[in-house]
Amino acid sequence: MLGRLHAHGTPGSSERVRIVPAGAEVLVPKEAERLPVPLGEEETLRVEHACAPKSPTDMEAELIGFRDTTQDWRSLVHRALTAGIPAPRIAQLTGLNPQDVVQAVGG
Repeated sequence: MLGRLHAHGTPGSSERVRIVPAGAEVLVPKEAERLPVPLGEEETLRVEHACAPKSPTDMEAELIGFRDTTQDWRSLVHRALTAGIPAPRIAQLTGLNPQDVVQAVGG
C-alpha cells in the first residue's frame, strides 16, 4: 500500500491521505483525488477495524480526553516550544491559528 502511495508522490504520513474500506467511498469528497489501492486480507481487516464506528462510551471517553487536552492547550504549546518544535509546526499539528500559538506564550 505504501509503495503505491509513494509511486504517486504521496507519503503515507500525509495528513491529506485517507484510506477507507471498499464500499465506503461515500466518505471521500467528490473533488478529492482517488487512488484505488489493492489491499491484502490483513490490511483490509485493519482498515475496516480502524473505520468501524466507535461505541458511545468510547466516543465519550475521546471527547473527555479532548476536553482535558484543550483545557491546558497553552501549557502544551509552551512545552512544545521549549522542546524545540517551531511555532508553525505546532500550528500545523494542532490545527491552532499560528497567531494563537505565538500569543499563548506571551509573544
